[in-house]
Amino acid sequence: MAKTNLGSGMSDQKIKVYKFGGSSLADAKALSQVGHIIKEAKGPVVVVVSAMGGMTDRLMKAAHLAVDGQLSEIAEETAYFRAEHLKLIETVLAEDPQREALTRYVEQALEELQRICESIGTLSELTPRTLARVVSRGERIMARILAAYLNLNGTAACQLDATKVLKVSPSPIGMYPETAACDKACEVHLLPLLEKHTVVVVPGFIACGPEQELVILGRGGSDFSAAILAASLHAESVTLFKEVDGILTADPRHVREARIVGELHYREAAELAYYGAKVLHPCTIIPLSDRQVPLYIKNTFDPSRPGTLISGEVVPKGYAVKALTAIPGQAVIAVEGKGMMGVPGIAGRTFLCLARGEVSVTMISQASSESSICFVVPGEQAKLARELLNQEFKFEMAHRLVDDIRVKSQKTIIAMVGIGMSGNRGTAARAFSALAREGINIEVIAQGSSELNISVVVDGHHLANALKGLHREFRLEKAHALPDVLGRKVSIGMLGFGQIGQALAEQILNQLEFFKRSVKADLRVVSLTDTSGAVVEWDGLSSDQIKALIERKRSGKKLVDGNGGKLSVPEVGHTLRNELWSLPFAKGIFVDCTASESAPLVREALEASMNVVLANKKPLAIPYEEYQALFDLARKKGLHLRYEATVGAGLPILDTLAKLEAAGDEVITIFGCLSGTLGFLMTQMEDGLAFSQSVKNAYELGYTEPDPREDLSGMDVARKALILARTLGMRLEIEDIQLEPLFPEHLSHDDPKTFIASLSSLDGEFQDRIEKAKKSRQVLRYVARLSRHEVTVRIEPISQDSPLGRLRGTDNQINVRTKRYDDNPLIVTGPGAGAAVTAAGVLNDIVAIATSQGG
Repeated sequence: MAKTNLGSGMSDQKIKVYKFGGSSLADAKALSQVGHIIKEAKGPVVVVVSAMGGMTDRLMKAAHLAVDGQLSEIAEETAYFRAEHLKLIETVLAEDPQREALTRYVEQALEELQRICESIGTLSELTPRTLARVVSRGERIMARILAAYLNLNGTAACQLDATKVLKVSPSPIGMYPETAACDKACEVHLLPLLEKHTVVVVPGFIACGPEQELVILGRGGSDFSAAILAASLHAESVTLFKEVDGILTADPRHVREARIVGELHYREAAELAYYGAKVLHPCTIIPLSDRQVPLYIKNTFDPSRPGTLISGEVVPKGYAVKALTAIPGQAVIAVEGKGMMGVPGIAGRTFLCLARGEVSVTMISQASSESSICFVVPGEQAKLARELLNQEFKFEMAHRLVDDIRVKSQKTIIAMVGIGMSGNRGTAARAFSALAREGINIEVIAQGSSELNISVVVDGHHLANALKGLHREFRLEKAHALPDVLGRKVSIGMLGFGQIGQALAEQILNQLEFFKRSVKADLRVVSLTDTSGAVVEWDGLSSDQIKALIERKRSGKKLVDGNGGKLSVPEVGHTLRNELWSLPFAKGIFVDCTASESAPLVREALEASMNVVLANKKPLAIPYEEYQALFDLARKKGLHLRYEATVGAGLPILDTLAKLEAAGDEVITIFGCLSGTLGFLMTQMEDGLAFSQSVKNAYELGYTEPDPREDLSGMDVARKALILARTLGMRLEIEDIQLEPLFPEHLSHDDPKTFIASLSSLDGEFQDRIEKAKKSRQVLRYVARLSRHEVTVRIEPISQDSPLGRLRGTDNQINVRTKRYDDNPLIVTGPGAGAAVTAAGVLNDIVAIATSQGG
């Protein structure tokens, strides 16, 4: 690879090109993270920026509103544009003399936008040049803001307009770089700035056309901008910083087991981009492959992760198929007729007439008999395509040379991509067999001579099952990311510092070195919060600090002095907003170890881009619509919301169910003991202790919730059953569960000791039930039963010789009957109560997130 000479003292340093997308520049917190990444870069850096998240869409909308003469409605779009940019400037440049100049620049840009929109409305016409003038201001403003921010924070930077260095001309695939002109422009305008040890910030998405006019590069065009600059500069690499960790093996919305692809060849990446992988602009790879500049895709908010590397040095190894992608909403068109056989020019006329009508063909297949030509077009163009073909073959159809032009809509193209398919016999057969097992009919097949891509067309409603079946067949869930030599810094914010929180903190401290060594996860507790306030340390609380805080709590003192009483949930939320949510974590995990109604705080954590781990069941026992909204939010933001400890403490109940589902099994019923506390009570009473004494023992040993009524009301088990049911896909509310409490309402009392003392009035009743069960060789168990029709939670007599009857102490047990485990149910047994085992379950979830390739 050629080396760019940057003058005295820099000749041995290779240039890096960084591109940051809209989500990486969405607010002050994101901008802070971008600034940190740039500051940490070694050697000269060119930075390409998109517009602030969502702003290009608003400018596009304003332009089209202007065409329709809806000038009054443009004000809403421009007002939002103005407010968001001025808020960002005010926040990040409050102490900077450039703030006033930037504010004026934004105001002037909007005044110009208003004048352009008025002109568009007068003419009722929107030309490409005018559209470029409208939408370009998002990137240009952001480039100025970032350059100013970098200067304010000690990184020398300047803004250089893209029209000076990106020279393009129209081509059949859109605007394409004039390589020689770009090389010369970079040498004249860009290299002298880099020689001054200055970070150069360039607006992406825009370029200079052949007539010196402003042009735009299309959706995702900032990626293309960065690739062109990297090629012209013979850069060491180009890194696209996005809100994802890299290119995935499949769309995670359809395949939960999707993994990051560690390495891709340029050709593989180009195929994936063409077939709908949204992470890459389709043209990005072309200038890079010509000059062999490697490309990385990394996560802005977790840059230590290895991401995906795209280069020309990747060789086939291990996986024939590396990734799957899909283009939904397609239409299959077939031109058929026995009179077509051997007639030259039919295919040429077919595609020439479509090209004249600007219809995009996404896939082609032709029968060897030449009696039919089959191809695929975007669904919205199917009607036009048919009209063009009917006109083109009017004579042939009249004379029965062409029998029919058939259109089938609502189809999906599934593409399997991998250079390892070349020479690997049986790949296509495996793919077709996998789809057949899913009951999916293949309607069209295409495979190029390069054996790099096998594409099939299936009915649209089979999209998810097709991807899942192929993903399983090619074992893509086993794909590994690039080696992570830097380790993963994981910032943990804990809510609640009672017994579970303290046990969790101790377990983290005891295993810090193990996690660093074995899974390269650097776990740092950055905050501890309870109803007395918060202790926050951005780089992580030291081991000595955490140990001191544990001792402080165990001695009966508050976590934080100075608060007269307990903070309410909204007050805790206010504290978290000020102390935790605003910190720019690379990978943040919010851990709820409380028993409070904390669903609003969980939602705030997700909105602040933090992963969530729950030991607290209450946030998952909220009304179903609110419950689903939490998971939808996590999914939308690419975050984890894990809650293994809510059902089985340290027992892998949810993990077991997830693996059954991943293997294609179906759960029919679940029953078992889901409360170690109530299991302890039942075995204590079997051993001769009174009910009230058993409850007292459990409370003093820390087996109950802080309020023992949570356990004895059965509500704790009911919440667990509800969580299980919802995890299995049941749309259920807590009120739908048939529940038997262990005490009548009139004995309820807010003071735990008073409440436990009052339970002595029930000792005789429970003794009678125990004795009655013994006579039938049975024991009492507090059992949750789930089927697809109902959920019950109550005391049941169980055969003393059954697995559940032999259960003792605080152990939990579930019996899972599935289609595969029907005659002999799957049984999971283990510890189900106590701060240590619950904390262990939470820690397992934390480590799963720390070592994951998302969130």
